[in-house]
Amino acid sequence: MAKRVTIEDYRRIAKRRLPRFVFDYVDGAAGDELTMHDNAEAFQRIRLYPNQQVDVSQRSTATTVLGRQVEMPVLLAPTGLQRLVHRRADLEVAAGAGRAGVPFIVSASTAFTIEEIAANATGDLWVQIYPWRDRRAVEHVVKRALDAGYSTLVVTVDVPLLGRRERDVRNGMSIPPRITARNIYEGARHPRWVTHLLRGPEITFTNFSSFVPDSRGMALMSWVNNELTNPGAQWDELRWLRRLWPGPMVVKGILTRRDALLAVGEGADALVVSNHGGRQLDGTPATVDVLPRIVDAVPDNVEVLLDGGVRRGTDVLKALALGARAVLIGRPYWWGLAAGGSKGVHAVLEVLRAELDMAMALSGRPTIESIGPDLLAPPD
Repeated sequence: MAKRVTIEDYRRIAKRRLPRFVFDYVDGAAGDELTMHDNAEAFQRIRLYPNQQVDVSQRSTATTVLGRQVEMPVLLAPTGLQRLVHRRADLEVAAGAGRAGVPFIVSASTAFTIEEIAANATGDLWVQIYPWRDRRAVEHVVKRALDAGYSTLVVTVDVPLLGRRERDVRNGMSIPPRITARNIYEGARHPRWVTHLLRGPEITFTNFSSFVPDSRGMALMSWVNNELTNPGAQWDELRWLRRLWPGPMVVKGILTRRDALLAVGEGADALVVSNHGGRQLDGTPATVDVLPRIVDAVPDNVEVLLDGGVRRGTDVLKALALGARAVLIGRPYWWGLAAGGSKGVHAVLEVLRAELDMAMALSGRPTIESIGPDLLAPPD
């Protein structure tokens, strides 16, 4: 792990180690993938204006998110089907996040139970749900997460239907999957991946097994996707969840001032400015371009987070200067998971931490609290 220098290095390792259809599932996005690319390119268009001759001999990347201490303002975003990449999947991610001192937002769509992940974690865990059609399923997951000690609830609101990711369509990565000769060939070319596939638990959404006791594996995943997806969801779902969950509640998938204010009005303590990494609706704006409008729209006591396109410590710095409390990463830690399990996840986070620390020093910002909009303002 020590020989890798950038996040992109881990992406290249993942591309070598995973069959193409798995790598494309991790790496791809909806439509022409314009939004996914724009998320990253938007950060590249932002320029920094450092302050010189500032004492930066003592620096800290530590801060708080929703009142809880984090070692740096980076969280691991919720992602399902990590079991495709590693036999221990979310357990390894939880270990890597805990070692780095950052929260891991656990998707309910995992091959390991909420309780198993909590038992293997050493750090702060958040749980992510959707406003599913069956409130029994929502309540089932929420109550289990509460009992297992998860601190924060994340509600993702931008998936009324699953987006169409064309790489997955071509590769047969549907539920149930379409087995193709190329996929069989690709799997055979990656024996390490096959070993992980065979040695771990079945790929499914195990947290919902009690709802369909006779279904396992892909059949259970199909039930979740077909029966729980909720194109009729409305904002009053948050009101009900607010009564159900006593801790902080975060709403993820916000791109407009209107939706930001509606989410806050229904009880959200924080928002994630997100376009789902470009995996849902292609053609939406880059999240970092939208971020300042959302920050300006909501009350000061509502924390605003951001995901999408974060690949460098300077990206973290820029997001904070624009008003984000922290950022979420998704694909980068999947690449680390593929490269080396929990060590790979931790190594990816360490790359970001080291880059952020260096960027803070070179821009004259010794603490997270010293990062403000003046860092992006042209000098007089």
